[in-house]
Amino acid sequence: MSESKPRNVISQKLLVIVILPMLLLAAASTLIGYRLTLNALEAAKKDELQSAAIMTEMVIDTLIPGDYRLEGDGSLLLYKGDEDITTRYDLVDRIYDMTGLEVSLIYDDTRILTTVYDRNKARYVGTGIFDKVHDQLKNEEGTFSNTLIGKDRYYAYYHPLFNSDGSYAGAIELCSPYSSISGLAWVPVIVTGVLILVVMAILMVLILNHNKSTESAIAKLLEFTKKASSGNDAAELDASVLGRGDELGGVAASVLEMHRSLRDMMDKDALTKLYNRRSANRKLDLIRSHYENDGTTYSVAIGDIDFFKKVNDTYGHDAGDLILQTVSNILQKHLKPLGFVARWGGEEFLMVFDKIGIVTAEKKLWEILEEIRATEVSYNDVSIVVTMSFGVACEPELSQDDLIKIADERLYYAKESGRNRVVSFVPNESEYKW
Repeated sequence: MSESKPRNVISQKLLVIVILPMLLLAAASTLIGYRLTLNALEAAKKDELQSAAIMTEMVIDTLIPGDYRLEGDGSLLLYKGDEDITTRYDLVDRIYDMTGLEVSLIYDDTRILTTVYDRNKARYVGTGIFDKVHDQLKNEEGTFSNTLIGKDRYYAYYHPLFNSDGSYAGAIELCSPYSSISGLAWVPVIVTGVLILVVMAILMVLILNHNKSTESAIAKLLEFTKKASSGNDAAELDASVLGRGDELGGVAASVLEMHRSLRDMMDKDALTKLYNRRSANRKLDLIRSHYENDGTTYSVAIGDIDFFKKVNDTYGHDAGDLILQTVSNILQKHLKPLGFVARWGGEEFLMVFDKIGIVTAEKKLWEILEEIRATEVSYNDVSIVVTMSFGVACEPELSQDDLIKIADERLYYAKESGRNRVVSFVPNESEYKW
């Protein structure tokens, strides 16, 4: 009785050789990608919390000047200066409305004012902070901590407060639900993981049913997906794979589109669809390398929407978003053939004019400003008109950071000298006190 021959031995070996490494890659990419993304989000959140804490201290000190102290016999009251602030929840609620972050005012080690509520809709006043955090605050150290308020976990920053005599008074606590950070960190990881799993499933079918030509196409597709999943933005898919008329050609096109979509997620600002700060720095590095190689000049401008906060305060953030999108479209239309434009932060934009000197760049910026001035944005039957201020510089021999700093300083001068203008030169610039 003869032994039956094993079926699809070569294909099965190919499956093991191809799929096993991809499984390991998927697992490693998931773990490493999650950790790297989480670290990046935590770093950004640290900056946000720290800036908001400093702003909160300034707002409270501006509204109610004076030192902190307790008064009373049985029921102690917290005073700041001459005012009892024990129940001044509007102080923290105002910051919450501005930033979306939970805010607490802590006296010594106890929350007196807070925007955090328990399950019964009561504020968590009278609750304490960790002893370790308290000790660091008394040593004049702002500190970050994963903290529990009630049963909820938060990522928090504690900013110490001191009275005029140098004595420790308490702290301002800014925090954000930790789940919002950890959950967001999974998004790019899950998308990448799904991409790898889809490619793996399709490869299994193709390896079992196609000929040597198909196996060659699979190898090229694997090479591309590995590069893409490792973050290689320059990865290109072989044209012979894209030109196939079968399912593999369709899979290749889908993989390429998903790769481009992921790259857009990393490189583009979600609201304006402009380049974000990370990708702008990378593109500016490339343009500057052209100057270093062959002396090709370029100009850099920083623009800022005038009185944008007033727009948000008057018409709401949806109107502000519409203004940002409208201005972004105008900037993109003018800059696309000349260089690129990126959202630099908030209502601020970076414009790079490739192979263009400062005279032409300044002229173009005035054209852009004229169009922005003439543009009416309709929102809830109200026409909103905004202006912008620009600072432009063309010193390509300087470092990228120094060149941007000069443009930013000229933007500052444009703001200080009346807004709604383009500034390429500041009188006595070397002596000007920014």
